[in-house]
Amino acid sequence: MSVSAGLCPCCRHEETQQPSPAYTRCSCCGHRWRLPPEAVSSTGYYETLVARNDPQAPWFKRKSSDRVALLSALLEEGGARRVLEIGCAEGELGGAIKARFDVVYDGVELSRDSEVAEQSLDRVFKTPASEVKELPYGLIASFHVLEHIAEPEQELACWSRLLGENGQLLIEVPNQSGHPLLVSDHNPEHLHQFTPASLAILLSRSGFACTGLSVGHYESPVYSDSIRIVARAQLSAERQRGLLLERFRDRFDGPFIVYGIGGDFFNYLAPVAEELEIQALLDSSPSKWGQRIGSLIVGGYDPAEHGMLPILVCSIRFGANIRQHLLTLGIAEDRIIGLESIYEHA
Repeated sequence: MSVSAGLCPCCRHEETQQPSPAYTRCSCCGHRWRLPPEAVSSTGYYETLVARNDPQAPWFKRKSSDRVALLSALLEEGGARRVLEIGCAEGELGGAIKARFDVVYDGVELSRDSEVAEQSLDRVFKTPASEVKELPYGLIASFHVLEHIAEPEQELACWSRLLGENGQLLIEVPNQSGHPLLVSDHNPEHLHQFTPASLAILLSRSGFACTGLSVGHYESPVYSDSIRIVARAQLSAERQRGLLLERFRDRFDGPFIVYGIGGDFFNYLAPVAEELEIQALLDSSPSKWGQRIGSLIVGGYDPAEHGMLPILVCSIRFGANIRQHLLTLGIAEDRIIGLESIYEHA
């Protein structure tokens, strides 16, 4: 989608405002966007630039140390072994990460700073991400790049293609103008002023699920307020269902009994119940006995009939009470499994 279109490039809302001659503002998500100035839109503009950062400046060291800590935490958490930084500049961040982790760290950099980055990184692509063929990456990071891209939705589609199935995407952009005292951002290279809402909506529309969003991150003295989002590829409904079934099957290696036929059962178990080895549906309330659910009829616990099968307590709120009740019936504690053990630690 071109930035010249009437629809918001993030939420695609049609109602827009003109808060300034340069920018169009979406009345729904607050996103601002504009056409690139002629000088910036000219072919090869970024390829002519050099020395875009000053590694000796105190502000550079401040943002660099923060980003090293952030990427280190993501790598320790997710275990990615291949990293791609979109807009890697001179490669300082990647070099610091490679000194700490055994990873392949590639970069995309259009400016002449790519020549310096090649000395630190495994590989530097001097073309747009759409032309990168190396994949997949376990972590893709982009700091203050997306606001430069005329068509951010198309750019995110390229990043999605390069991201592995369980990979993470990290994006940082200025929060609106990037500074709490600036009404608007007049940087000629910046075509978008994101809000937390507009960036989250754009990612959702692009097939990503946001796992973390925060603001107030420091990039420089004039961009002291940045939005930071961590996201993963949104799982398809089929994949979500498959992963949930795997959890039940890992916990129950064979047939089991369900105890507690209430709201949690219908919300969190019934949608996949037909694909599980459920032998009986039990409840302590006689008013529920005789109710047919699928191929099973709800009844009470019968030690002779239900033998030594494991029992799933299908209630979060009343789980402790049900567990205690089952213990008083003489059921061994190791046979009792709570529904929370299936769903927690996603």
